[in-house]
Amino acid sequence: MMLIRQINKIPFVKKRYFNSKLLTSTEIDNKSYIWCFFESHFGLHRKNFHYFHHLYTSYWDYSKEHGPDHWQEIWEFKNCQSPIDIIKQNIEYDNSLKPLELITKPIQINARNLGFNISFLADNFKSLVLCGGPLKYNYAFREMHFHWGEVHKGKCNLGCEHTFDGKRFAAELHVVHWNTDLYETDMQAMRSKDGLTVIGLLIDASDLYEQNKEFNFINETFRKVLYPNEHTIINISPYFLFPSCVQNYYTYSGSLTIPPLSENVTWVLFPDPIRISFNQLSDLSVTHSVEKNSQQKARHLSTEAGSTIITNNFRPIQPLNNRIVRSSFKNLI
Repeated sequence: MMLIRQINKIPFVKKRYFNSKLLTSTEIDNKSYIWCFFESHFGLHRKNFHYFHHLYTSYWDYSKEHGPDHWQEIWEFKNCQSPIDIIKQNIEYDNSLKPLELITKPIQINARNLGFNISFLADNFKSLVLCGGPLKYNYAFREMHFHWGEVHKGKCNLGCEHTFDGKRFAAELHVVHWNTDLYETDMQAMRSKDGLTVIGLLIDASDLYEQNKEFNFINETFRKVLYPNEHTIINISPYFLFPSCVQNYYTYSGSLTIPPLSENVTWVLFPDPIRISFNQLSDLSVTHSVEKNSQQKARHLSTEAGSTIITNNFRPIQPLNNRIVRSSFKNLI
């Protein structure tokens, strides 16, 4: 994603980067790959795609050259970035926080390999509405994705984005929603106040845990989209991994954890991680960041093994900057 703004009612890339050198085809995948990314995250129409031909300039990924340590050189942000480390003793209990209200029916979702992650995109951006909790408005399910770390030589690089008292879990699920009360389109919501809410689900993995039967569906879907641009249609509730009780959660004001790093996100995090086996975590690292039979090296990610496998797609912890994390329950874990 790129930082965009409205200029004469036409979404445009940030102007100051127009004269920068464009990346060549050997440095980035083809236009269809980039289009898939914009389509997945902004819902752009193809007729507007030519306005984004300079997106090559502001290229980002999770590599050492273009990764999170360099994002601030391109995208402007202030003091409300995510993810954060949640210090339990500093959490404020708020008895006004209500249980989340969500609909758990299955919907049609398009799972697609983006080259640095697998995106689960709603076919209908208004099919499921989320409300309640800390939310003042109605939000519709838009997309979900995972963040996880590399499993190499039997060891795991913990890839959960949020941490708790410095503790990091193996992976994290993000379920993204957009404000349907204030904005006509998801694209408007992406760049506007109170535009987004993201529900975060922590994932713990261990050899001591049995296989999570529900999570097997995620592993099976990953195996159907092994290479960039491959996609498959599934019918499932985006909340199928959620706990049965959704009245206990933490919440704070933050940002997207990938560019454009928009600071308009109400975060909702469940306190208890789901458990999966170590093999299920390892099976997340089966998709590739380059086309099948390609001789190119992985450009989007940084891995110990130096492979083309998609992994290590998480952002480091950001400063809290006097923000308050609230909880809907008293008994903290």
